[in-house]
Amino acid sequence: MEYSMKDKLKYGLILSLFLTFTVFFYGPVGIYLANADELKFGLGVVIKDALIISAIVFVGTTVFSLIVPKKLFRWYCLLVLGGGIGLYIQGNYINYDYGVLDGTEIQWENYTKYGVINTLIWGVAIVLPFIVNFIVSKKDKNLMNKIIVGACLFLVAIQIPAFISQAAGYKKKQEVSLTINNDNMFEMASDENIIVFVLDTLDEVYYKDYIKKHPEFEEDLPGFVHYDNALTGGARTMMGMPIMFTGKPYNRQGTYSDYIDEVYSKDNVLHKMSDAGYDVRVYSETLFYSNQTADWVSNFEMVSNPVTSDTILTKKLYKLSLFKFMPHFLKSRFWMQTSEFEEAMKRDNTYQFDDSVFYEKFKNDGLTVSKSVKKSFTVYHMRGVHRPFNMDDNAVFVGHTSRKKQLVGTFKIVKEYIDQLKAVGLYDSSTIMITADHGDKRQCQRIMLMLKEAGATGEVTKSHAPVSSFDFPIYFTGLAGETMADQEYGVDLKSLKDDDKRTRYVYRNTADNSKLVVKKFVTNDEAKKYKALKLEEEFVDNTGNVPYVLGTRLGFDADSTGNAYAVEGFGNNHGFRTKMRGPYGRMEIPFEEIPDETVTAKIELYNECDIGYDVIIKANGKEVYKNFVDESVVKSGISFDIDPSLFEEDMLVLEFEFPHISQDEMDIDVLYRTITLSVVSITIDK
Repeated sequence: MEYSMKDKLKYGLILSLFLTFTVFFYGPVGIYLANADELKFGLGVVIKDALIISAIVFVGTTVFSLIVPKKLFRWYCLLVLGGGIGLYIQGNYINYDYGVLDGTEIQWENYTKYGVINTLIWGVAIVLPFIVNFIVSKKDKNLMNKIIVGACLFLVAIQIPAFISQAAGYKKKQEVSLTINNDNMFEMASDENIIVFVLDTLDEVYYKDYIKKHPEFEEDLPGFVHYDNALTGGARTMMGMPIMFTGKPYNRQGTYSDYIDEVYSKDNVLHKMSDAGYDVRVYSETLFYSNQTADWVSNFEMVSNPVTSDTILTKKLYKLSLFKFMPHFLKSRFWMQTSEFEEAMKRDNTYQFDDSVFYEKFKNDGLTVSKSVKKSFTVYHMRGVHRPFNMDDNAVFVGHTSRKKQLVGTFKIVKEYIDQLKAVGLYDSSTIMITADHGDKRQCQRIMLMLKEAGATGEVTKSHAPVSSFDFPIYFTGLAGETMADQEYGVDLKSLKDDDKRTRYVYRNTADNSKLVVKKFVTNDEAKKYKALKLEEEFVDNTGNVPYVLGTRLGFDADSTGNAYAVEGFGNNHGFRTKMRGPYGRMEIPFEEIPDETVTAKIELYNECDIGYDVIIKANGKEVYKNFVDESVVKSGISFDIDPSLFEEDMLVLEFEFPHISQDEMDIDVLYRTITLSVVSITIDK
């Protein structure tokens, strides 16, 4: 059939609305809302940029619809609808868990099987409108037009409640934000300098490998002690950095920004050193410091708008959004690390977390000695061996290199810095620490640590003392004649002997039960013995547990609401599903309104779990389902009824028991337990 210009405008507007809202508006805005706590810019700038881009796309696609030949317009509509359905499904249901976008390169070749399945799903999505058109056109040629309109409006409508829910939970950013500049970056005090190099991700294992091949590094470092049994207090960086200055771990019982504000409102190194008369300078990333620290750190400043380039911000925002919506085999073109947003907030003097930039500035500026500053406390948080590896052994950015070459380049910078300290006559009087915020192996628990105190001489020595980064705040403030209050896990590291036995703790930020969790490990053994780390406690993210509304589909992809209710026995997300692990699982679901009649719970499963065991499901303590899990159960899913009398107030507790699996597995990490069910979604309805 042929379409009039009026018809083309009508259907073009509907299709444009669907595509624009899904991908170009809610896509980037939803991603921002899901990660707002760890991004420095506010929702207003995101919505503004998204509205501008959405308007351009909306007008552009609508105009294009008008110039499509009338005879081809039906096929055009079907193709756009199919592509839009593919984008919608990809963005909401079938994204694989590629890990945190922290710079770790994705091994795309390991996902070939998933990529094939992903492509087949896309193929079905694109072809589906053509099949429906073929069927319905035999009876009514105009019916397909109604289906196109209905499908587009329906898919837009079902995204609006999720958007409203996310927006309602948004915590407005402060009008001013912290920035870190590189002013006086290499200016030393004339009398006393405390210098701390924090080399990100530098595991003791990596340092030992480096020093075997480069023994010359330690040959001219008089006074240094190499601590080979050092344990981090927190892993990874968002855990490790605040601990170095406050001694207080993050337990996820609140937002990260609230935690940062709280710990810096109490005793902390930056405040203590400033009060003791030190010129405090910290070259790092702002995420780990509260706004209040600008009162104590001379290169911290408050600005009213952190975004300096809307263009760069928009490019990065849509690159990340398209990474979410693109089919698997196209995702590599849109891969990025979330720290790239920093590029949109650069000022001429903003500190860049980039060792090659650090080295270039160091070569240009060199160390200078201030006549007016008598004491300084300077911290350089450097990239070290944090991924991606893009610096060579000469500390030059080359785009792609190896961890070993980047490590050589990092220590080249440190060594040349130390050599200049000697040249200006400040080495002997300086206290120098070279360490890491966290390790990289196993639980990231083992860090490299070298320390030279002012006045120390002699060849490099080794210490096997059981030190911890929880000890650093006590040590730093002790150098200034100050003390730190309420240090639960830290001790005076200088009092520790090689053969001392000590209980140490590691707070590990990870993913569990389909959501973020902090695991508290305890050990009385050496730092290298990761199996000696015993899980003592878990702090599960308790935000986002909104009351459940009957009929809501609880999915387990990164953005769906099912993640918030998983309490025990759920492994971390695997794209669009989560793997339940025996012998016990638990979900706690608060209801907006207790149902007045029997409801049915349906659990959609994915065909990748083991078979041949019993599963028992209890609703608020009463058994509502028992069956032997075989291929038919996995294929058809699990369904059971829940009587309204089982509800206890407004809470529904679902317990999953697998009696054939040993209870001994409850003593080990959930990620190492037996896989039982691979859960795609749970829906409860009348």
